[in-house]
Amino acid sequence: MLSSLGIGFVCTAQNHFEKGVVQDSIPVTGTQNESFALYLPHSYQQDTASPIVFIFEPAARSRIGIQPFIEASEKYGYLLVCSNNTKNAPYERNFDIANNLFDHIFSRFAIKEDEMYTSGLSGGSRLACAIASLTDKFTGVVACGAGFPNVHAYTPTTQKYSYVGLVGDRDMNYKEMLKNKDYLKLMRFNSTLITFEGLHEWPPSSQILRAFDWLHLQKLKKSPTENQEEIRALYQSEYGMIESFKTDGHYLFASEQYERLIKSYKEVFSVDSLMGQYRKFLNTKPYKKQFESMNKALSLERKLSDKLVNKVFANFENPDTVNFNWWNKELEKLNSLREKGDAEVKKMVYRLKFDLFVRAYSRKNSLIYTNKPEQAVLVDRFIDLFYPKSE
Repeated sequence: MLSSLGIGFVCTAQNHFEKGVVQDSIPVTGTQNESFALYLPHSYQQDTASPIVFIFEPAARSRIGIQPFIEASEKYGYLLVCSNNTKNAPYERNFDIANNLFDHIFSRFAIKEDEMYTSGLSGGSRLACAIASLTDKFTGVVACGAGFPNVHAYTPTTQKYSYVGLVGDRDMNYKEMLKNKDYLKLMRFNSTLITFEGLHEWPPSSQILRAFDWLHLQKLKKSPTENQEEIRALYQSEYGMIESFKTDGHYLFASEQYERLIKSYKEVFSVDSLMGQYRKFLNTKPYKKQFESMNKALSLERKLSDKLVNKVFANFENPDTVNFNWWNKELEKLNSLREKGDAEVKKMVYRLKFDLFVRAYSRKNSLIYTNKPEQAVLVDRFIDLFYPKSE
């Protein structure tokens, strides 16, 4: 079980992997068909303990999972490891695969005990959170495009790790990640949420690097006096993003960045001036307009989602009762909203339609091993209806 995960930190084998190259399909010792991809940064030294990031890709595409992390790996010296076997599947199955992978890695590489991270996208994000929560032996989680598992024991409560959420503003889990941010704040869990322009997919490397810059800051803050110069450099870099966001008209991102800087640096030096800037910014018309627009869009999204998601699940259970005329009319209403609405409404419609598409596609996967042809036909029709190809 993961809760009794045995992690060793002594390298007992010689490794001869090339640095700066993604090595794919490395067999996991003691298994028949499990493998992983590995990336060693150019700074890697075999006889020196290294920080590590375990990455969980929802479709078990290890090479794809590693790519967005390479920039952070080169900056901070992380070993990157991504399984070719964990995917959107039952947790117990994935826990067994992860344990096998941990046993292999910790017996062959010298790893820094206080710099171990997990990350994932979608279902992989939930798995990364579950592993960190059950073991409490990891330093941080970078959760991309999805929040917590639906099992309470697998969610953040009193654990010691830090949590970074990353989500695109057109990701169907956007509102879930906003809700999780409020929960973590209530729990006083060390966390932050980074939102950006994007879909439900791996964030670009620049956003992944922002997450690891924040995690690195948590490490530096443990010895603020001796790390003062590096902390100041990080602050200046992050502060510069605020003006860039304003210039580009991304006032919500600017507000989020103000909030993150105040919360992250107030323990290290005075942020009174920054707080004054933030208060003035919150009273500007462009920000107020965008904030109000987002809240209206989120409120409408919750209302429409409740109706449409409940309807699609009811249709899955009773395929003979589906009224496609009703669905066509509802989708026409959504398309009309998208065409007439502002930027936040357009994002909302995309999120909602993609959410319906994902639910239909997940249903299709669950029907692969069942003999329910009428359900399969229905799901295919729903997939064609919902997928927002041209948006």
